Amino acid sequence: MQNVGGKAKNTQTTMKLKNIFTDKNTKIFLVTNDDKDNELEWTIEPTDFELIPDEEETFFVRAKQVYTDKTVDCFLNIVTPERIADFVIKLDKNNKAIVENFSDQENSVIPVVASDCFGDYELFYAKENPQFGIDILKDGLTKSLTKNVIAEDLGYILRDEERTEEAIEAFLISEQNEPSSEYIYGELAQLYGQLGQLDKQLEYEKKYKENGGI
Repeated sequence: MQNVGGKAKNTQTTMKLKNIFTDKNTKIFLVTNDDKDNELEWTIEPTDFELIPDEEETFFVRAKQVYTDKTVDCFLNIVTPERIADFVIKLDKNNKAIVENFSDQENSVIPVVASDCFGDYELFYAKENPQFGIDILKDGLTKSLTKNVIAEDLGYILRDEERTEEAIEAFLISEQNEPSSEYIYGELAQLYGQLGQLDKQLEYEKKYKENGGI
């Protein structure tokens, strides 16, 4: 065993990406060899990560394609630290793994684990059923030591869903754990303004400006 980002990584079991569905338990796989043109021939190994870590690697993360009435198991490739999703691994009608582009998906594909690595919050925003991603992020908050990134992902989704008071609660968690930028104070100012809480709105407008906001 060796440590990656403070988490134990199993170096004893490697597999081809095409066999990823044979592992029923691992949530995050590390790519160890990607020198093949066919992604399904890449070599991966399971990790013990419970959250997408903030480090420079390529992972395959257990995911769900979300419909209004169901979800379908799949895997999502995520490149960190940019947190870029490139393609999705699915099973075809013959239960064989296939590769599809992430950008071509008609329904949302989101990871089933939250991320300690900063990126676009829409990675977790399944508009077909927003609560699915919200629940994943809330679970991630209980596991994260840093909390700010997950809290911000959660706050932005709740904001877009017009769940204003819950969005404020999420952004306040970020504030308590070193927010990623001054824009979090700006978000809080706007949200308090929507609730008619002028004192709080002015307080966070001041914090926004004091921390570099214009």
